[in-house]
Amino acid sequence: MTSPQHAAGRDQGRELAHAVPREAADGPPPWVAVCGTPVAVVQGSWAGRRGLGSASPCPECARLAPG
Repeated sequence: MTSPQHAAGRDQGRELAHAVPREAADGPPPWVAVCGTPVAVVQGSWAGRRGLGSASPCPECARLAPG
């Protein structure tokens, strides 16, 4: 199951995967995750392998935007 409400994003410093609201991810940068972290790259679905399925999903984003 995918989450059309959130895209997967990555911060520059720690390489954590973050949930970015889809309406923000579809627009131009800057992008901010649901946990408040600025992200440098948005790619893929939060519920997919680049988000919750990644090696390092943000625990706060996982709590706020479950897949």
